[in-house]
Amino acid sequence: MGSRRKIIGVTGVIGSGKSAVCRILEEKFGFYWIDADKVVHELYLPGRPGYQKIKDYFGAQFVGKKGVHRGRLRRFLLKTPQKLWILNKLIHPLVVHEMNKKIVQSKGNRICIEAVYFEPNDLGKFVDQILVIDASDEQIFKRLKSRKIPKSQLIALLKFQRKNLPKIFKRIENNDSENALRKKISTLDL
Repeated sequence: MGSRRKIIGVTGVIGSGKSAVCRILEEKFGFYWIDADKVVHELYLPGRPGYQKIKDYFGAQFVGKKGVHRGRLRRFLLKTPQKLWILNKLIHPLVVHEMNKKIVQSKGNRICIEAVYFEPNDLGKFVDQILVIDASDEQIFKRLKSRKIPKSQLIALLKFQRKNLPKIFKRIENNDSENALRKKISTLDL
């Protein structure tokens, strides 16, 4: 009789260190890592359903030969936050479907899912535990300096994302080195 799968959701704001935590879970603890952002990126490629939904609802100015113009779409959504709700309603069902396929296809019993949102009725239904990774704004600004996102947009994005973090979770502050982060993760009941 096989053992039950353990699925951990890893969430947090942009630049908090979600990927660093998942990399540690993968390397040190043998978790299979599924990145929701990569799934979205795949859905935003030409010919994929996410691309078509963006084009149909938001317009052709947000898509191109290589896929959805994510930066242009992000800037637009930060100016009109009510449209972000619409985007989530259009894209989340597609993401949940693709994530479920990846979970089913996974051979391992330990999976970590990296995502910005874990709503109870979509990605949240897959996970046993949620880790919320956070960091100070100062650390986030340092980490994202190379992305050249205007500070005003980044502040608006952080405010929106923090407002939507799950309320019941294990919180990890990630303001120090990766070694310090490894030590914090090692103390968790995984």
